[in-house]
Amino acid sequence: MEIAFLKDLFLCIWSLNMIKKTISHQSNDRLFLPNFCNVRTVFVTVIFVQLLAFILVLSLLGRPHYGFNYLQYRFFGDLALTSLFMHWVALLSLGLLCLLRRWLILLDSNLLAALFSYALILTVTAVASELAWILREYIVDQVNFSLFPLYQLLFRNVLLVGLVLVAIFIPLAYFKWVRFHLLLMIFFVSLIATALFTELLHLFSVRNNEFWPYVLQHQLFLLRNLAISAIVSAIALRYFYMRNEWKLKTVAHATSRLQALQARIRPHFLFNSMNTIASLIRCDPERAEQAVEDLSDLFRASLSHGGHYVDLATEINWCQQYLRVEALRLEDRLRVDWQIDNVPKDALIPPLCLQPLLENAVYYGIQPATEGGIIHVTGLFDGRDIKLEVENSLPEQFNLDHKGNRIAQDNIHQRLQACFGYSAGLNITIEPDNYRVSLRFPYHTELPS
Repeated sequence: MEIAFLKDLFLCIWSLNMIKKTISHQSNDRLFLPNFCNVRTVFVTVIFVQLLAFILVLSLLGRPHYGFNYLQYRFFGDLALTSLFMHWVALLSLGLLCLLRRWLILLDSNLLAALFSYALILTVTAVASELAWILREYIVDQVNFSLFPLYQLLFRNVLLVGLVLVAIFIPLAYFKWVRFHLLLMIFFVSLIATALFTELLHLFSVRNNEFWPYVLQHQLFLLRNLAISAIVSAIALRYFYMRNEWKLKTVAHATSRLQALQARIRPHFLFNSMNTIASLIRCDPERAEQAVEDLSDLFRASLSHGGHYVDLATEINWCQQYLRVEALRLEDRLRVDWQIDNVPKDALIPPLCLQPLLENAVYYGIQPATEGGIIHVTGLFDGRDIKLEVENSLPEQFNLDHKGNRIAQDNIHQRLQACFGYSAGLNITIEPDNYRVSLRFPYHTELPS
């Protein structure tokens, strides 16, 4: 009766813990945009922009005035200028999105983040286009003052709209009627819309003016750049969104799979431990009580850990607690040799990866042998990967295809690969007198992404 009650109690605790882990929130960063501060992301963007510049310049070939002479004398010059301008826009956009990433996360909406990012890229494109146009005028020594009224009008309208919005938004933000980050986004989008509307008004206002051809050329240059930027950035943002959705589904699938694999191991360990305690209750109640205390400490530690990783020191401590429980029953028949001093104990590993291997070594290697046996636990570290080996002696008659042994090993192998990918895994080596299982996983002190 006591054993049955204890089993039910532990099963209830285990079930509640698994439910808690299933519904727990894993991450606060749900922004679909990648981290543009990452060097790899910047490198990929530079390569993509350069390929796009090649496409834009190559598309001119074959048109009137863009024949062989253009290819021979002007092609590479236009390619250099186009690449310079596009890299200018791309790197400025990446830098601003990198700096504003934390603010975009606080929006707590991928839609708002996408709209703001889209407007930001178009704004950078417009500003870069204006600067490129002014720089071109100075280079060719053809400074034209027909655009100065436009710049004055832009400054006046943007400043006026900005002041009006600030006067409206201050009380809204002060009384917290609208979230501050949303107001800030509306503020910048409104300024961008004001600038674009002012550009269009200026274009129509000088239609019959002597500066009309020059202003028209400027507006076409600006609109062409904005159109290309709008199309490319829309495709890029859509790609980032779809990629993020796929990643979230993959992580959710891996998380549920990981929890299912852990759920199959923990009851297996619980039932075997209860059987060990049951064998001691009648013959040695004091030792059985000590075993229950060790087992409760072990389960309290393992079940209270809500994450998918523990450090190696914690995993080794659980193994030693388990072996103390088994040593009460097997006494001198169970001997363990630990050789793990050169392995970093802060390495992260999925919980209960090493303990089930020791459990299998005890139940299928040491326990059936009349004289018992020895378990060797060896650790190797090459600076990048960690290798843990559990080797035990074999009895005269050993069933290589025992179902319980294979389930634990398969689950550990799948959990290692679910957490670390194909760089981790489990290997089995069977010799006439020894059975050796090797765990291999990369050394991480922070959660792998």
